Amino acid sequence: MANHNIETPNNPSYRFAARALNSSHASHAAANDLVELSGGYAFPRCLPDISMEAGKAAAAHRTETMQYSDVLGLEELRDQIVDYVAADGIVCARDNVMVVNGAKHGLDLACRVFIEPGDAVIVTAPTYMTALSILRTHEADFWAIPQDEQGMQADVLEQRLAAAQSAGDKLPKLLFDVPDFHNPTGITTSLERRHELIRLARRFGFVIIEDDPYRRIRFEGEAVPPMKSLDESGVVIALGTASKILAPGMRIGWVIASASIIERMAAHKADGGTSPFNQRIFLELLAGNQVAHHIAAIIRQLRIHRDMMVDELRRHLPEASVHVPQGGYFLWVELPDDIDADMLAGLAIKKGVKTYSGRLSYPLEPSRNALRLCYSYEEPERIRQGVEALGEAFASLRTGEVDSSELEALADASLKLQTF
Repeated sequence: MANHNIETPNNPSYRFAARALNSSHASHAAANDLVELSGGYAFPRCLPDISMEAGKAAAAHRTETMQYSDVLGLEELRDQIVDYVAADGIVCARDNVMVVNGAKHGLDLACRVFIEPGDAVIVTAPTYMTALSILRTHEADFWAIPQDEQGMQADVLEQRLAAAQSAGDKLPKLLFDVPDFHNPTGITTSLERRHELIRLARRFGFVIIEDDPYRRIRFEGEAVPPMKSLDESGVVIALGTASKILAPGMRIGWVIASASIIERMAAHKADGGTSPFNQRIFLELLAGNQVAHHIAAIIRQLRIHRDMMVDELRRHLPEASVHVPQGGYFLWVELPDDIDADMLAGLAIKKGVKTYSGRLSYPLEPSRNALRLCYSYEEPERIRQGVEALGEAFASLRTGEVDSSELEALADASLKLQTF
């Protein structure tokens, strides 16, 4: 029988929810001809061979892996996660752990149990774009707090909290942050700031969501204890994921929190349980110490990528200010004030490279002269080519070689390709 492609027409009578009216989805596949310096994808040559673990999951554990899973996750995996995070000083038990479909799923569940429309959430300015999208879906309001080289400025936050409390205003319910190799800036929050944020959470009654996907991908320097390891009052919810340390296609993450929070989040986890097949594979990799070896390989590779990108940026965009992180996936590039990052990102696409406009990472008042560049996905030589092309786009923008109407169209096209 012949296959026929049938286009389903849009129905003008569809009554979409307000949150869906401006929805857009960026396709990675649609931009495969571009040098990918935008999204935080895994380096293809570092993706693990899981054929043996997958075979074992399908054969030796068939009745477990082919059924629905317990909403909390496989007990063995939760125990392995307890051991895994103990290396970072986090003391917890199985009842404090829930397996989810990646860290973003954990954030969404936390919002479901804490956030009602109009509740405020504290975030850095800038912050993780997809987190903003999730929080907006839950109709949260934002308190945008600036960062410096030590992380979120706790003194600025404390002043605002104290003023709101004195005025009788409603205080925020949550604080969201990526304290290690922050997305998008690459900043690591200092130990002193972590203690200060926990103190403020206790004093003003909000919960901290610590999203820590990049923590183990450290190239140099000493690790700072995670906030969850410093938490003696149950005010921190820790989010972890296999996406950056193993493979994003696994769709395995976890939440670590007090048992009462886990119980409430589990009640809203309406997915039939995270894939037990993938859970079993991840469990076998953790138990066999393959994850640790895999992380070491990622670190060796991505350090080369980061160094290549930094060197090429200094060569081709000497007027830009570059924050050099000690790990993670991203570089934050601040451009001269007269350069619009949207326009530059659009022109860069014309030159064959995909970048990420930093404006999308601001919850309220965006900066228009910053880019986030990702060095995780492309080969070093492709990174070199991409940054060189970005430098050419910068020069064209500076000299006015492209007319304003074309620049605006290119900027719009760039925004439609933005990813996580």
